[in-house]
Amino acid sequence: MLKNTIIVSILGLALGLSACQGKKDSHEGHDHAKKEMSEEKLVYYTCPMESHKHIQSAEPGKCPECGMKLVAGVITSESQKEYYGCPMLIHSHVRSEKPGKCDECGMKLMPMRLVN
Repeated sequence: MLKNTIIVSILGLALGLSACQGKKDSHEGHDHAKKEMSEEKLVYYTCPMESHKHIQSAEPGKCPECGMKLVAGVITSESQKEYYGCPMLIHSHVRSEKPGKCDECGMKLMPMRLVN
């Protein structure tokens, strides 16, 4: 009896896993795609003033030119973007209204926004 219960449990688990795997591409019944789109990746901290966009830091702090609190520059979704920017800390000043490549390193510009 115990042996039959174990076999039935294993088969049930295998069927459940295969059903989930079968929907992997379509994401029906799952919210994996939504979670990926809502996640943002911190790239740098910068001064919120356009004239000080050349100020960048790996740590939070204050702008050395005006004393304002540095804000996070994050890679985000297309729907949340404020600009396209280079994902490299030292190229935080490279910003564009259109997708393209960084003039300094050739990396793909990513959709980004500043978060207060």
